[in-house]
Amino acid sequence: MKRLLLVAAIAFSAPAFATPPAGLSAMWDRTSSAAEAGGFNGHLIVADAGQSHGADVGRPGTGGPDWRWASVTKQLVATLVMQQVDAGRLSLDTPIATYAPTLRVANADKVTLRQLLQHTSGLPNAADTPLDKSGTMPAMYVRGQPRPMVKAGLGAGLSAACAGPARAEPGAGFVYNNCDTEVVGVVLETVTGKPLAELLQNSLFTPLGMTGARLLKARDASGRTGFLPDGTPDDFIDVGRYGAAGSVAGPPAAVVLFDQALMTGKLLSSASRAEMWNGNPKLGFSALHQWVYDVPLKGCAAPVKLVERRGSIGGVEIRNVIAPDLGLIMIAFADRPVDFGEPWQGKGLTYDLLSAAFCGAKA
Repeated sequence: MKRLLLVAAIAFSAPAFATPPAGLSAMWDRTSSAAEAGGFNGHLIVADAGQSHGADVGRPGTGGPDWRWASVTKQLVATLVMQQVDAGRLSLDTPIATYAPTLRVANADKVTLRQLLQHTSGLPNAADTPLDKSGTMPAMYVRGQPRPMVKAGLGAGLSAACAGPARAEPGAGFVYNNCDTEVVGVVLETVTGKPLAELLQNSLFTPLGMTGARLLKARDASGRTGFLPDGTPDDFIDVGRYGAAGSVAGPPAAVVLFDQALMTGKLLSSASRAEMWNGNPKLGFSALHQWVYDVPLKGCAAPVKLVERRGSIGGVEIRNVIAPDLGLIMIAFADRPVDFGEPWQGKGLTYDLLSAAFCGAKA
């Protein structure tokens, strides 16, 4: 089964294992111990609705507090969509050609925002394009490689690969796809008349105090690089080329502010948030650019509802998990390969971290 998943900020410049805020100390001790026991190297954060604490664990690389957020970007984009739904400017089940009539993608007269956000659009996938010479990454995401674009929206455009023939009919099935989110970005830009970077800044980053968060442009510095399995840095990747699908970067502290605001109802109406968090069991519990499901965790008497968004670019990998019914958050950024596992399998690093953070289980 596939499951990918305005309050006080944490001090992202704090030294490792600085004293957590009152009320989070035991949660931090349990979760950081589980991380160390699982061989985790990176930045770990635990939070509730009003406080948070983050610090490096293990031996992460020395890249400062700035991290790639990879596909956590998709979660931000989905929130922007639901804000437009709340404003009455978008409907999830209207064909996207209604909103962006000049957008030239397959089946634009059929594909809906819901299908794009649940990866059932049937569109081609930019990640399926030829690999670079090392065979590591699609060449379109590598610095110095040509990236054919088509004019679309107010931003830099749309990957030419996304304008190719459809792979399937809309709604035929789930296929994870960066093109889906690139197209959502174009729809947002067209409806609002604003570039995606400006929408993110004005609707999320500035009002929530997410200092340092930004949407990278192609050839921008990618923030903290990662390390591939052979130990080499992945600084050849041009993170800005992922656009709406994965180009946000910034400090982990800013992710916490977004999660807290989303969890406590500061960003969306209760109806829109419920819609965004409605995981479909037939699609591996895919909701709208996040995965939402109940899972038994060690130490909890009943299954815990999880809102999970994960991301990965090169050697950087993220797990961003909200337990809304418990009012708790756990975020893990790794800058080198780690086996996070799957919480629903009842084992693995993510399962151990969530059990420690949310249910009091000890490593």
